[in-house]
Amino acid sequence: MKIEWSNRSRNDLQDLQAYISKDSPYYAKQFLERIFMAVEKLETHPKIGRIVPEANREDVRELLFHNYRIMYQI
Repeated sequence: MKIEWSNRSRNDLQDLQAYISKDSPYYAKQFLERIFMAVEKLETHPKIGRIVPEANREDVRELLFHNYRIMYQI
């Protein structure tokens, strides 16, 4: 599966990085790198995330990463 980030996702990641950077630019960079590493696993294992309950569709799934919900479509 090829990963394609939506504009909204990119903006959310930029906002998250800016927010965390207020306390620690280093930790912000590390946190985003770990998000990207988690999402990269979807390329080879797209069904590792659970089905989004409110979507009730097999192709709409989510990864939970710390307190964040990463939704994606297969």
